[in-house]
Parts: sequence; C-alpha cells; structure tokens
Amino acid sequence: MHKRLWLLLPVVILSGCRIVSQQELADLKNPPNPKMANIAQTWQQKLVPQIQHDAKPVAELLNALKSAKDFDSACKTYGYRAQEENPCVFSVNVSGEVTAVNTTSRNGRMTVKDVSGDNVTVQIGPIFPGTVLRDAYKGASYQDFNDQVLFGDYSRAINQQAANMMSAFKPKVGDKVQLSGVFSSFDTPEQVPNVTPAAIVRQ
Repeated sequence: MHKRLWLLLPVVILSGCRIVSQQELADLKNPPNPKMANIAQTWQQKLVPQIQHDAKPVAELLNALKSAKDFDSACKTYGYRAQEENPCVFSVNVSGEVTAVNTTSRNGRMTVKDVSGDNVTVQIGPIFPGTVLRDAYKGASYQDFNDQVLFGDYSRAINQQAANMMSAFKPKVGDKVQLSGVFSSFDTPEQVPNVTPAAIVRQ
C-alpha cells in the first residue's frame, strides 16, 4: 500500500505544474517595461502632438537661439533635455518645397527649401540614426528603464514609427510639404542641423 502511494505522489505533484515558455521565463527574470508597450499609440497620441505643440518656424527658432544670452537659457526657453549632460532637443516647423531626395544610402535624406529661404536637410530613412526622437519625448526617461539596452530598444522602436511614416509618404522633388520635427545640439547652431521628422503633410 505504501509503495503504491509513493508511486502516485510524483504524478500528483507534477499535475500541479506547467511548462513555462522561454518568453515567460525571460519576462519573469526581466519584467517587460510598460513604456515598451503600445509604441504606435505613444507615437500618435503623445509624442507627435507634443512636438507639434512645441515646434517653432525654423528661421524664428534659429534667430531666437542666436539672440539668447547663452545656450543653457535658450535650451530652457525653447528646447528640452532630460539631463544636463544631454544635448538640447528643439522642435521645429519646416514649410516649403522639396528640392532634393537622396536615397543612395539607407540613411536617406531630403532637402526642403523653407519659406524663410533656408535649406533644411530632413531625414527620410529607412534608417534613422540617433536618439533625438526618444530624447525629445517628455513622457519617458532613462529612469523608467534603468537599462541602457532597453532604453536603446525604445529609441529604435520610436525611430521605426518615423521610418514607417516616411516610407508611406514617399517624398518627391517638387513636393510642397509642411513638417514638424526635431534636432539636437550642444551649442547654438549656425544653421539648422539635420531634422528628424515626426509629422509631414503635402500642402
């Protein structure tokens, strides 16, 4: 009788267990960060509206930066950075005609002749280098991840949203466009650095 009970015991114990998948095991070791969920929704409902709200016409912004008493005060007034050691991120509006489209590399770019007369280089992908879109977003910071790899993944996920947008837009020379985007700088720029777009429409 006792022998039969010992034989049944492993069956009873095992019946209360289940096989854990590799993904579930990974999630148990490193719980998924909620900031990584619904990236498309964050992009559409939070990041893009924030950039559009903060954006200033490119020539107006450049003049304001050059007129400021110093770059730190200009950043506080016109830009954003989560930490003092980061470059300052500025949101801009560019409106004008596409005069060149360069897709010879996967880091594609186009040139827009702004209504101010400035020629502005805009990234069009499909590869978007850098982290400026992530760094522009006031709704997330490194402290939300506390992991450089995850924080990098978050930036790439956001950049992919911009890449998807530009892939669907398919800019052509002669297009009249209006776009909102961002650039970053450690000092007052003489001309606008490359702009990474967050929203674009044909006029």
